[in-house]
Amino acid sequence: MTKDYINLKKTSDKDGEISFEAEIPLEALEAKMNEALVRESADFSLPGFRKGKVPEHIVRQHISEMALLEDAAHNGLESAVREIITDEKLSIIGAPQATITKIAPKNPVMFTVKFALYPSFELPDYRKIGKTIADRKEKSEASESDIDEAIARIQKMMAGQHEHVHAEGEECNHNEKEKTKLPEITDEFVKQFGPFNSVTEFRVEVAKQLAQEKEMQIKDAKREEIVKKIMESAKIKLPQLLVDEEYYDFIGRRDEELAKAEMSLDAYLKEVKKTEKEFERDERKLIEDRIKISLVLGEIRKKEDIKTDESEIRKFIPSLKMRYPNRTESDLRRTTEAYIVQEKLFDIFEGKEEEKKEAENMEKLEEIVSEEE
Repeated sequence: MTKDYINLKKTSDKDGEISFEAEIPLEALEAKMNEALVRESADFSLPGFRKGKVPEHIVRQHISEMALLEDAAHNGLESAVREIITDEKLSIIGAPQATITKIAPKNPVMFTVKFALYPSFELPDYRKIGKTIADRKEKSEASESDIDEAIARIQKMMAGQHEHVHAEGEECNHNEKEKTKLPEITDEFVKQFGPFNSVTEFRVEVAKQLAQEKEMQIKDAKREEIVKKIMESAKIKLPQLLVDEEYYDFIGRRDEELAKAEMSLDAYLKEVKKTEKEFERDERKLIEDRIKISLVLGEIRKKEDIKTDESEIRKFIPSLKMRYPNRTESDLRRTTEAYIVQEKLFDIFEGKEEEKKEAENMEKLEEIVSEEE
């Protein structure tokens, strides 16, 4: 069987990246050129012949030899890169960076290829890290001033008051300084917000709602801290090639959006209050952290053998369909699976895994009892 490449030579192997140079042999190129000719023939037409029925030797007379060679070279390059990955037993991450360096008729095609290698790292004690942060006590009760501020916002909303924002040094006129009279907080006033008999009852409910909001904020902040701490403790060093690939993809999308908005890069940088150098530094850091988190969570999922089953997914799909009616079924399933996996990971980090399993077992037991009755 003809090899897709010959004369492989390693040119670099450092910092998580490995590079080679090699050639695509003539035999492989000729096979790829014949494949290209077959593709061209399928849509080729000439007077006196039906479309796709022109003999290949006649088609070849009407197609540039260099065009066929370039087509064959690019297809051959893809095959060669795949074969190198297999033969060299490379564990790569991201897309290889392959470049044709020399191409000429009746000669092997020379090329170089660089790979970002999957980084090796050790998982930290993620259960300990997660439990330590999750168990940390933080006050979620609403203070009297928190309650007063929340009620003041309700008063403003009910009064239809609009705050006017002025540029620094700009004076507002007398009418703008006038404040709409706020409704007084009375027992009668609070009844419009629910079954409250007094202002005291209303304040208790406001305090409860504020505490719940704060608990969710604390939970989200802790989860973010857990993931960041686990990621940092894993001490992953990413290949620069991988970060470059993600960064340049992002820049391409950003520039497309700026063009659509008819906005210059300078204007955009001014809006985000960053120099181009600061913007690149910050974006690269975000990309690095995002990739590291993905790698770490992926390894933990593999180690803990976290899976989703159809019954779990079916529980969430209906509610998601109602919220996102225009999204496809496959998209909703991906979102659902990602959410389920995320929650299972945090059950492990927060030490709730056994608690959840016990609750699930009780639920199944109740279903069995109910069916027997």
